[in-house]
Amino acid sequence: MKTERILMLLVVALVIVLVSACTRRMAPFAPHRTQSEAHRTATTNQTCTDCHAIDQIGQRHRAGDDCLRCHRIVQGD
Repeated sequence: MKTERILMLLVVALVIVLVSACTRRMAPFAPHRTQSEAHRTATTNQTCTDCHAIDQIGQRHRAGDDCLRCHRIVQGD
């Protein structure tokens, strides 16, 4: 009984650590930018929105979102 409780606490602690560690990582299913000259030079949201209109991208994107956090350049394309 005590061993089960300790094991459960360890599992909960591990899940908390994993979830908090993954908050800074790239969204796994976010579309990646192709390795074009325009994408390589894009370093701010303004350079992204110069070509991509926020209202045409999708419902979950807001003007203040950090585009480069999720959409990074894929090597090879």
